[in-house]
Amino acid sequence: MKMANDMKAVKVLTTVSADGVLHSIRVGSMVAPAPNMMAVGAILMKTTAKNMEEMKKKNQTVAILLGSDMNSYLILAKVKDTQKAGPLFDKMNENLKAIGLQAGAVWVFEPTGVWNQSATYEAGKKIA
Repeated sequence: MKMANDMKAVKVLTTVSADGVLHSIRVGSMVAPAPNMMAVGAILMKTTAKNMEEMKKKNQTVAILLGSDMNSYLILAKVKDTQKAGPLFDKMNENLKAIGLQAGAVWVFEPTGVWNQSATYEAGKKIA
């Protein structure tokens, strides 16, 4: 959670299209408001949003890679919800306003597993 909420950490979200093509983007708006929830603000997400709509219908998993210094974690998560109003949406846009951005929606994910991918002998080990 700490790295997911660190604005300096690199965060990459990977989705898959209906025809099986992987698509990865770097996202700066990702947060983990609770241990069982991650969220990302939809800013200029065209292909990713389209993929996640389809993935949500099929209960498919997205991959989230977090990295900072020599530490890295892979999180697999289910697409749970898209919010266009409410406390999470408002908080996301309050934070984004400080850097001149605004999210049109907030995508919510439920993590299903976390793996250590750091540059250590623990790389590849499932930790949650």
